[in-house]
Amino acid sequence: MTFPSKRKLVVKPEETTGKKKKANNARGGVKNEGRSVGGAVASATPVVGSEENECAIVSSVPRGSRLKKGAIIEITVFNWMVFSGPVTLKAEEGINLIAAANASGKSSLVCALVFGLGYNSSILSRNKDLINYIKKGEKKSFIEIKLKKDERTNTTVKRIMHITQNKVESFWFVNNKKVTQTDIQELQKEFHLNLGNLITFMPQENVSRFSRLSPEELFECTLMAVDKNLLEKYHHLKKLIKEKKEGEHNMQLLTHQVKEEEKLINDLEGKKGKFENLKKLLAKVRIYRVKKSLMVMQAKKKQLTEVREKMDSLVKEKNTHFETLKQYLSEVEKCHKVINHLSEKLSHEKTKIKEATSRYIKINIQLDEIEAEIVREEKVMEDAVQHMHENEEYIKNLDKKKKKIEEELEQIEKFFHERVTQMGIKKGQEDPEALEKVLQEELKNLTNTNKQFLMKKYALQTEHASLMEKLQKRQNYQNIQEEKFLNSIEFTLRERILNYKRNIKNIVRTHHLLSESLLEDIRKKYDLTKITSQNEMNGAIIDALSQRNIIYGPLCKYIKCINPQFDYVLEFSLKKYFNSFLLIEKENTSLLESLYKTYKLSVITMSRENHKLCHVTSEMRERGVECFIYELFESPEIVKNGLMNFIPINIAFVVREGTFKNKTTKDITNFNTFMLEEISKQINEQVSSLLYFCEQSVHRYRISSYNQNVYIDNFSFIDGRCKILYYMSSEVKKDIHVLEKRRKECESEMQTLKEKMDQLDVLKKKKNDQHNNLILQKSEINIRKKKKLLLVKELQTVEQNLNLYLKGEQLIDEKKNKISKRINHLNERKIKLCSDYFDTLKGHKGNDMEAFFISRKLAQWKRYLSLVKNQNAESEKKHETLKAQIHLENTKHAALTHDIEELENLVKVQKGELCKEELKSLNEIKVSLDEIDNILQECSIQQRIYNNLEKNEEKYNMLVLSIQRHNENLKQKKEQLVKIEKELEMHTNQIQFVLSNWVNQVEECILFLNHNLGKFISFINPAYGAKIELVKKNELFEQCELFIKVKFKKTAPFLLLSVSHQSGGERSLTTMLYILSIQKLTKNGFYVLDELNQGLDHTNEKKIFELLSCLSNPTMYKQHFMHHYDYKHIEIDYQSKPQYFILTPQIIRDIFFKDITVHYLFNGFGVLSGQFDEVEVDNM
Repeated sequence: MTFPSKRKLVVKPEETTGKKKKANNARGGVKNEGRSVGGAVASATPVVGSEENECAIVSSVPRGSRLKKGAIIEITVFNWMVFSGPVTLKAEEGINLIAAANASGKSSLVCALVFGLGYNSSILSRNKDLINYIKKGEKKSFIEIKLKKDERTNTTVKRIMHITQNKVESFWFVNNKKVTQTDIQELQKEFHLNLGNLITFMPQENVSRFSRLSPEELFECTLMAVDKNLLEKYHHLKKLIKEKKEGEHNMQLLTHQVKEEEKLINDLEGKKGKFENLKKLLAKVRIYRVKKSLMVMQAKKKQLTEVREKMDSLVKEKNTHFETLKQYLSEVEKCHKVINHLSEKLSHEKTKIKEATSRYIKINIQLDEIEAEIVREEKVMEDAVQHMHENEEYIKNLDKKKKKIEEELEQIEKFFHERVTQMGIKKGQEDPEALEKVLQEELKNLTNTNKQFLMKKYALQTEHASLMEKLQKRQNYQNIQEEKFLNSIEFTLRERILNYKRNIKNIVRTHHLLSESLLEDIRKKYDLTKITSQNEMNGAIIDALSQRNIIYGPLCKYIKCINPQFDYVLEFSLKKYFNSFLLIEKENTSLLESLYKTYKLSVITMSRENHKLCHVTSEMRERGVECFIYELFESPEIVKNGLMNFIPINIAFVVREGTFKNKTTKDITNFNTFMLEEISKQINEQVSSLLYFCEQSVHRYRISSYNQNVYIDNFSFIDGRCKILYYMSSEVKKDIHVLEKRRKECESEMQTLKEKMDQLDVLKKKKNDQHNNLILQKSEINIRKKKKLLLVKELQTVEQNLNLYLKGEQLIDEKKNKISKRINHLNERKIKLCSDYFDTLKGHKGNDMEAFFISRKLAQWKRYLSLVKNQNAESEKKHETLKAQIHLENTKHAALTHDIEELENLVKVQKGELCKEELKSLNEIKVSLDEIDNILQECSIQQRIYNNLEKNEEKYNMLVLSIQRHNENLKQKKEQLVKIEKELEMHTNQIQFVLSNWVNQVEECILFLNHNLGKFISFINPAYGAKIELVKKNELFEQCELFIKVKFKKTAPFLLLSVSHQSGGERSLTTMLYILSIQKLTKNGFYVLDELNQGLDHTNEKKIFELLSCLSNPTMYKQHFMHHYDYKHIEIDYQSKPQYFILTPQIIRDIFFKDITVHYLFNGFGVLSGQFDEVEVDNM
C-alpha cells in the first residue's frame, strides 16, 4: 500500500527574481495569494492580443467596481476537506478559471461556498453530514467569504465549526458580529444568493441533473435566476388559482349540502308526526290492557271459589270410602306375613341343595385327576419296557466298535516299532532333538541379524530421502519464489497460470515449439499415472522452452535476488511483471494471440535487444547512491533486457538510508539535477525523469515538458517486507554442502549393507532346508501319537457306555415296581371318593323333597292373596280415583292463586303508568272481554305500521333537537355560500391584477432569452440553431412549461433537449449557452460551473471560451449580441460585468484566453511537504 504525500506546484527558485520585476508592469502576473501547510491558491490573468484602448479602460476602472452586489471578493478556508490552510482564493471580475488535476481540491471550494453561505448538502448531492467535510483528524474549521455590498463596502460572512462528541457546532459571524441562522437566510435574500438554482450554481455532482429537469422545473429555475420576485408572483398566482378552484369546489359542495339538509329536515318532520300518532295509540293500548287485566283477575277469583268447594266434597267422600277398606287391608297384611316366612324357609333349603351340588362337582374333578395320573404311570411303564428292547441293539453295536478300535491300536504299535528300528541311534550319532535345537538357535540369530540390517536400511533410506528433499528445497529458489508468488495473487490470475502449465504440452504441439522426439524423451522420464509426475513433466517442458529462448514465464521464476538488504525494493519495482510471460519471437502471432485470448495471460515481447546500463561512480557513491536496480538480481540476460523495455531498472537506483536527512529542498533539487546529468551521460540519451528508492519510500522526479523550470517531485511509502523473492544466503549454501556430504555417506553405507544382506540370505536358506527335513520326520511321528491317544480315549468311552447300559436294565426293573405301587395307592383314593359321592346324593334327595313341600304351600297362600285382591279391586280403584281428583284440584287451586297474585302485581304496575285522567276513563269503559281483545288486536295492527320507529321518548326528544340543529346548519351554510361568492370575486380580481404586469415581464424575458440563445449558438456554429418555447395550461398561466429546442444540422428539425435526442456533448453545449443567455437578466453576483466543459470537443470548447471572453466585456457584448428591442417591463444590465467560476481538470492546448483569470491550486500532483518553506513564489 502506498501513502500519497502532500502536493504543491513548485517554481524553480533561481528564476523567481527576474519574474518579480515583470509583475509590476503587467496585470497578468501570478500572485501567491496565500499558502499554508495544506495547500495554496495562486491566480494569473494573462492578457493576450488586447487593444490599447481596452487596456486603458481596464487600467482606469478599479478592481471589482463593475461586479454585481453579492459577487465573491475572497474565499478563505481552514481545515476544510483536502485543505489545511488557512487558504485564500481572491476572485476577480469576469471569468475565474480554476484549473487543476482531479482530487486537488476544486470541489472543496464549491462545497465551501455552499456551507459558508448558509446552505446544506442537498444542493451538492454529496455526503449529508457536515462532519465529513471537515479535514480528517481536525476538531476546528472555518469558512470566510467576502461578498460585494456596494462600491465602497464589502460584507464578510464567517462560519466557525467545532467538533464535539462527533457532532458539529456552528457559529455565524457577519462583519465580525455574531448572528443566527435566520440572519444568514435574510442575508441570502438581500444579496440575491440562489445556490439552490441549477442555472446559477451547478456543482460537479448536479451537471447531469440540468438535462433531467422537467419543463415546469426549468421554467421555475429560469424565473428564480432572472428575479426571485417573478418566481414568487408565479407561485402566488398558482396559489390564487388553486384557492379559486378550491372556493368553486367548496361552493358546489355547500350548494349540495344545503339541498341535502332541506331534504333531511323534511324527512325528520315526517318522522316526528308519525311518532306523535304512535304515542296516542300506545296510550290507548295501555288503558285497555289495564281493563283487560282487571276483568281477567275477577274471572280467576270466581274460578278459585268453585275449586275450593269441589275440594271439600271430594275429601268427605274419600274419608267415607276408607272405612270399608280397613278389613281388606288387615287380611292382605296377614297373607304377606305367611308368604314371607315360607319364602325364607324355601331359600334356606335351596342353599343346602346348592352346597351339595358344588361338593358333588369337586368330587368328580378329583376322580378325573386320579384317573389321569393312573394313565400317566401306565404310560411310563410301557416306555421303560420299550427302552429295554432298544438298549439290546445299542449294546451289540458298542461291542463291534470296541473290537475295531483295538485292531487300529495294534497297527499303530506296530508302526512305532518299525520306525524305532529305522531311526535307531548308532554309536557316535547326535540326537535329532539336540540337532533341531541347534538349527533353531542359528536361524533365530540369522533372523535377528536380518532385522537389524533392515532397520538400518530403512533409517538410511529415510535419511537419504530427507536429505534429497532438503537439498531440492534449498537449491531450487525458482520453485520457491513461484510458489510464494502464486499464493500471494488473486484466485483468478493463479488459475490462469496453472491452466497454462496444465496445457503446456498441447500449446507446444499446436504451435510446434519443440520437436516430438524431445517431448517423447521427457515423457519417458515420468510415470504419467501419478498427478505429481504429470506436474513435474509439465515443469520440464517449461524449462525446455526457456532454455531454447522461446518463452519465459512467469518471470517471477527467473529473478534471483543477490542483495537481501534491498529485496523489498526489487520486489516493488518488478512485482507488476511477476505474472507476465516474455515471448522472444514476437513474429509468432498465433502463439501470442493464443496466450492472450485463450489463456488470458499477460504477455510482453522484445522491442530492443540491448540497453545501456548505468553504473555507480565514486561521485554518485559520495552523494549516497548505493546501486542500480538491475544490480540487485541475477536472471538470464534476455529476461533483463525484456524488463528494461517496460521498467527503467537500468537507470532507477537505490539511495543509502539517511542521505536526505536534514536536507533542504534546494539540496534535494541539486541531487536530482546531478543524477539526471550523470545518467544522461552514461546512456547517451536525454533523461527528464528519475525513479529512486530511499528509506522505504519511492521518489518520482520529473521535469515539466512545457516549462523546464517547473518540476514535479512526489514520493510514496512502500512496505519494507519482502513477501515473494527468495535469497540464498551463505548459511544456506553451507547447509547445502553439509547435506551433500552426508548424502554421499548414506549412499556408500547403503551399498555395503546390501552386500551383507545378500550373504545372510544365502546362509539362512541353507539352514532352513536342514531344519525342514527334521520337522517333516518329527511331524509324522507326532501325528501317529495323537491318533493313538484319540483311539485310547474312544475305547474308554465305549467301555463306559457298555457298563452304563448294563446297569440301566436293573434300574428299569426297580422303576416298574415303584409304578405298580403308585397305581394301587391311587385306586384306593378313588374308592374312598366314590363312597363320599353316594352319601352326598342321599342328603341332596332329602333336601329336594323338603323344598318341594314348602314351595307348594307358598303357592297356595299366593293364590289366596290374589283372590282377596280381586274381590276388593273396585274399592281400591275408586279410592285411587278420589286421591287423583283431590290432587288435581289442589294443583288448580295453586295455579289460580299464583295467577291472581301476578295479575294484581301487573295491574298495580299498569295503573302506575297511567295518568289521573286515564284512571278516571278506566271506570267509564263498559265493554266485554272479547270486545277488549278485538280493540287490542286492531291497535296491534296499527302498531305494525309504525314498526320502524323508535318507541322511546328520549329518541323523540333527540329527533326534535336534530330538526333544530339542522335548521341552524342550513342557515349557516347559506351564509357561507354568500361569503364564498364574495371571495371568488376577490380572487378573480387579484389574478387579473397579478397577470397584468407579470405576463408582460415573462414574455419579454422569453423574447430576450430566445434572441441570446439563437445568437450564441450561431456564434458556435452557423449551422446550429436553438429556441425557447413557453407552453401554458390556460390563459391564467396556471401551469407553465419551458421547452428548449435545438438542432445541430442546418436541415434538421428542432428537437427537445433530452437524453434520448442529443449526445452528452450537445447537451453540455446547450446547457452552457442557456446559462450564458440568462446572465444579463439576473441579479446574481456570481455563477459556478463545475466541469461543465468536459463533454465538449476541441472546437466547441474553444468557441465557448471565446464567447465567455466576449460576454465578460460589456463593450463587445453590445457590439455583437445587443438586441435592439424596446423592453418596457424588464431591466437588462448591459454595464455590469458578470463573475463566473469555471472548474475544470484540464484545458485544451493552444486555446486563446482573453480577460480570463486563471487560479492554480497549490495542492495538486507533485507538490512536496514544506516545499514553500524557503522559496517565495510571487509570479510565473
